[in-house]
Amino acid sequence: MKLTSLKNKSDFDFIFEKNNLKISSGEFVVLLVFKNKHEINYGFIFPKKNIHLAVNRNFAKRSAKEMLKTLNPEKGFDIVFLVKKKIINFDKDKVKKNFVELKRKIEFCF
Repeated sequence: MKLTSLKNKSDFDFIFEKNNLKISSGEFVVLLVFKNKHEINYGFIFPKKNIHLAVNRNFAKRSAKEMLKTLNPEKGFDIVFLVKKKIINFDKDKVKKNFVELKRKIEFCF
């Protein structure tokens, strides 16, 4: 499975308009668009106002990418990760649990 990051605003806009699935866990939300190509395109929207420290934003991005690497879907999809509200006390264990739950919900949809 090929992982590629989304680059353009138009790619993000397409996912916001056409998303097939919206999944949430804790403060994190995932928007998915299924497609026939055997590749995963991903993007992050983790604003500084919701996750203050860059260390924590990067940890969340790495955790999300690691979760994507362990997925093994039959078909590809585009995915955008969002933070829907401010995370005041950033707990790495809680964030990892959120991504494990998101992975379980995504796998259930295949």
